[in-house]
Amino acid sequence: MKMSRLTKRISMGVIALVCSIGVALPASATGTDSMKQEPKGAYIPSGTPDLSTLNSPFSMKGYKKNQQALGPAKPSYTIDVDYNSSTHKATGTLEVTFKNNIKNNLSELYFNLWGNAEVFKENGGGMNVSNVKVNGNNAAFEINETALHIKELSLSKNKKATVSMHFEVSLPEQQDRFGWYGDTVSMGNWFPILAVYDDEGWNVDPYYPYGESFYSLSGKYDVTVTTDKNQVIAATGEEVGKAKITGDKATHRYKAKDVRDFALEMNPNYRVISTEVNNIKVNVYYSEEHSKYAAALLESGEDSIKLFSEKFGKYPWPELDIVTMEGWFGGMEYPQLVMISLAGDRPLDWAKSVNAHEIGHQWFYGIIGNNEYDEPWLDESFASFAAALYDGELDSLQVEPTEETYYHLSSQISDFTARADEGGIGAYYYMIYNYGSSTLNDLRELLGDEAFYSAMQTYFKQQKFGISTTRDFITSMEKSTGRDLMPFFREHRVLLSDQE
Repeated sequence: MKMSRLTKRISMGVIALVCSIGVALPASATGTDSMKQEPKGAYIPSGTPDLSTLNSPFSMKGYKKNQQALGPAKPSYTIDVDYNSSTHKATGTLEVTFKNNIKNNLSELYFNLWGNAEVFKENGGGMNVSNVKVNGNNAAFEINETALHIKELSLSKNKKATVSMHFEVSLPEQQDRFGWYGDTVSMGNWFPILAVYDDEGWNVDPYYPYGESFYSLSGKYDVTVTTDKNQVIAATGEEVGKAKITGDKATHRYKAKDVRDFALEMNPNYRVISTEVNNIKVNVYYSEEHSKYAAALLESGEDSIKLFSEKFGKYPWPELDIVTMEGWFGGMEYPQLVMISLAGDRPLDWAKSVNAHEIGHQWFYGIIGNNEYDEPWLDESFASFAAALYDGELDSLQVEPTEETYYHLSSQISDFTARADEGGIGAYYYMIYNYGSSTLNDLRELLGDEAFYSAMQTYFKQQKFGISTTRDFITSMEKSTGRDLMPFFREHRVLLSDQE
């Protein structure tokens, strides 16, 4: 997600953070005043090496590697949903089959119901489920805000299991990745999705409206959508056959594989232009008021896929949809679909750069997954670096970290939100987007282009469709280059102890 084309430069020690036009952040959240203040005393999380000794020996020895298998493994979703454009409700059924690779007699499961976040509820949004079954048997469950807890189970290890349920979604009236505004319907994070179990247990972190707190495993999707026949739909995956028309309704079917989420964008007035690059179809869906951006978005989509495939690894899916919409943010990423917010009169170059950032997320979170709540830098910093690469602005990435040493590049979102009243949200943007992309560029300059991009391609191959951690990235880069990079990362406030 890109909030805006964040300022990437620092001059005379003054931190500049440019938030998106129309971002409704509290005055205390922008963080610009707080970040100019003298440090208020270093808060170092338990187990974190003292930053005052940057030159002391530090190695990855002594830090326990994550040994827990990520699960449930190989999720395969079948969703059948009806969207009513009059009531702005989606109702349907969901079935997901997976393998219990976690532990014997697994007694519980969790799903994330992101539509129940307070920011959506206050505008009429919400999600509910009923008739929950596990392997065909009725299952006890409870909903606690964005977490669906299915209880009293006994699932054997290394065996497949199937969960089915009915669900109802009320879309909020708001310009967001999940909601409706005017004729546009944005369905990001709209269905119950399996939570991930790892060495921390079940991950049901809170929704984060100023970034992402998503974390899911790659799998298969078979999604059937019935709605008004005049709706033009962009979606993750590819449409199977032609829509079936019944009266004033149309039923569309989409399939996708090796994706960790499934998103839809609908507008009956969408126009579509397309091109092809590297045997990948690129589509731009745009409404009339955004027609001046269509060609620029198609161009940047084509160029981004070509550039990032060369530098990081081959784009693995046959299609990418770029959709225009109006949102309070800059853009938002989903597998094979990116939303570009064009509220107000945005410059063409701005739109192209945001598009490159969101397409960069196809590699960093889409292909190489991560826990976005615990390690947001692993996708946002990398997508910001990709956008600067596309813009030809790598040399301008010369950013120092915040003066507050308790903010690390490897900090979890909760480390920033805990200090929201002291500018923590602004510090999140600055550290994770600006300083993060600058850190990756510093690494490129240290290693040289050939070694850096070769190592990035190896990292891509190792982590493709999986989940990466900070440890995984550092280990991969060290093995590829044959260099001890821990001093570099530590000096750039990337600390394994933030996660371990």
